[in-house]
Amino acid sequence: MKKSTKTLLLALIIATFSCSKDDNPINIMLQDLEVTVDENPITGQVIGTVLSDSNSTLTFSIASQTPNGAIEINETSGELTVADATLFDFETNPTIAVIVDANEASNSSTVTITINNTNELSVQDFTVPIDENPINGDAIGTVQATGDATLAYSISSQTPVGALNIDATTGELTVADATLFDFETNPTLTATVSVDNAGNTQTLTATINLNNVSELSIQDFSGTINENPTNGDAIGTVQATGDATLAYSISSQTPVGALNIDATTGELTVADATLFDFETNPTLTATVSVDNAGNTQTLTATITVTDTPEIGEYKYGGIIFWINAAGDEGLVLALNNLSTNSAWGCVGTVTGATGTAIGTGETNTNTVISAGCVSSGSAVEQVSNLNLNGYDDWFLPSSGEWAEVYNNLSVIQPVILSNGGDDLSLLYWCSNENNAYNVAAFLFTPPGDGTAYSFQKSSTTIRTRAVRAWTIN
Repeated sequence: MKKSTKTLLLALIIATFSCSKDDNPINIMLQDLEVTVDENPITGQVIGTVLSDSNSTLTFSIASQTPNGAIEINETSGELTVADATLFDFETNPTIAVIVDANEASNSSTVTITINNTNELSVQDFTVPIDENPINGDAIGTVQATGDATLAYSISSQTPVGALNIDATTGELTVADATLFDFETNPTLTATVSVDNAGNTQTLTATINLNNVSELSIQDFSGTINENPTNGDAIGTVQATGDATLAYSISSQTPVGALNIDATTGELTVADATLFDFETNPTLTATVSVDNAGNTQTLTATITVTDTPEIGEYKYGGIIFWINAAGDEGLVLALNNLSTNSAWGCVGTVTGATGTAIGTGETNTNTVISAGCVSSGSAVEQVSNLNLNGYDDWFLPSSGEWAEVYNNLSVIQPVILSNGGDDLSLLYWCSNENNAYNVAAFLFTPPGDGTAYSFQKSSTTIRTRAVRAWTIN
């Protein structure tokens, strides 16, 4: 009896349990999720959690998502996180949709993620090398920045101040003050650049590294020198500056061989004095090369040769036969004889014209004239009235002045003849008298040439020729 009772009770319990389960099944529901996040999150960022109406342990999974790969889900907790941050871009995917399932859940959860559009700005530091000594306005480069609005660029600070400009629209950096781009002074220039994206401002650092270059600055040379210098005479020094030891050389010159240059100092000197002749080469030029540790530039040297009086030169109305030591005074001889048979004049009168040295002929002539004994047609009268080649200050030379003509005859005579003048021969009157009846005459024809002799003032076999003095003011 007890055994039957126990069997019946067990059957009743089983029947009761079976009926309870069939009549009240568990119904687990997943909740939909709507969430809003800013675009450009980071990978792994938590979006939210899918919930159910049950405390039962569920296993979650993603059934589908658009775009694919954007979301991951924790299968135990239902927590949603960012799987691919690049897909959270408002411009591309303003909404992300996900369907989430769970075991034993009777429905799927619809997850809707709305992406907020944010002010996006990305900047990059800027670094570039350039050579020193650029030109104002030279482009250096453009800073890199991206945003979803119109970008505006400005320089917040820079070292050294004033070195750079930036285009407010493009971000292009340019040289503002080229003098600051000097490797020796500022090997590196920096600037803080502000980039504004509709109110969202970020800064970047611009770094400009200067390359050291061989620096060389030269100037063309101009100088003057009197003709007929001496070999070795200094003309001047060409001007050049560099950051290494400079070396100077002459690449070419006209005329060839006229100049030398000191390879170390750049001083120009006379190499061949015969080429410094105003009549032949009034201007000499040379191309000078200046080397600065491999950086070579050229300059032009121009030397103007100054015309100076020379023995045998036809100027100042006649042929130059004497020049003083300073080169600023001298005497010229007329090309032609005034006469070949005029008497000296003043016979029987002591005039006091006794100077024999160079420079006394004019005084002698004026003394004779002042004595009032200038007879018509006499030698003194002819030179005192002479107006030749624009000059009217001619006079009769002293014996010392005729001696200077004689001493330079080899130079003077060819010029006289080539210009159609009268050759010097026989005797010529001097301005210095010996006494009341005799005066000096200079002999050019041997024997006895090169000497002054005493002749009667009344002689009519002696030639007359004038000279004049010149002065350079």
